[in-house]
This record gives sequence, structure tokens and C-alpha cells, in this order.
Amino acid sequence: MALTTAVLALVAGCAGSGNSRTRIETPQTTVPQAAPTGTALLWPVTEQAAAQTLQDDVDRGSQPWTLDPEEVALTYATTTWGWTDPEPHSTAPGTVALTDPQGSATLTLVQPVRAGATGIWVVSTATRD
Repeated sequence: MALTTAVLALVAGCAGSGNSRTRIETPQTTVPQAAPTGTALLWPVTEQAAAQTLQDDVDRGSQPWTLDPEEVALTYATTTWGWTDPEPHSTAPGTVALTDPQGSATLTLVQPVRAGATGIWVVSTATRD
């Protein structure tokens, strides 16, 4: 009986409000952001202007490997350190751990021009263990 009374009171309260609209909440999504101005750029470019030029080249179809943070990390390790068999493991967005017979490393990568699937990745920091 108490439950019936509570339900009737709730229904009566809703009906008396005069508001027949239903509020639908949409989930909050995080919009990717490009790296803040002044973020260190280590490789394959070291300056924001060069990053913009590289992004423009990629937009025209050149160097698509720069759109994949693991590919950028692999290429950095083979080019810079001479590693021959690095294995990448993304540990978080923008962080790639590498293991190689010659050692291990953690690289932080940023998207200096545009965030998302069409933005280039650039090594910001590299720490060898």
C-alpha cells in the first residue's frame, strides 16, 4: 500500500508540473587537442613551422607513416640509435615503449599541428633505459 501511494504521488507530481519534455543527457566526449604551443619537438622535426610543413606534406599524401605513433617511434629508434629490431608497445595515448636486443626506451609523442587520425606525430621526449 505504501509503495502504491509513493508511485501515485510521484506520477501526480510529474503530471502537475506542466513540463512534458524529457531531458536526454548526451555523454561527454573528449575532443582531441593538438600539443600546446611551446611543446618540445625532438624528431622528425624540431620546430613548429617545420611541423606545419610536414603536416601539409602528409595532407597531400606524403609520409603517411607519421600518422602512426608506433611507426614514428620505430623509425626514430632505428634512425637515431641504430636499433635493428625494436618492438613497440603503446602504453598510453602518445606514449610508446620500445624493446630491442640493444635496450629499451620510452618515447613521448605529440601531435603539434592537429589532433586525431589525420594529425602527424612527433617525438617529444625519448628516454633509454
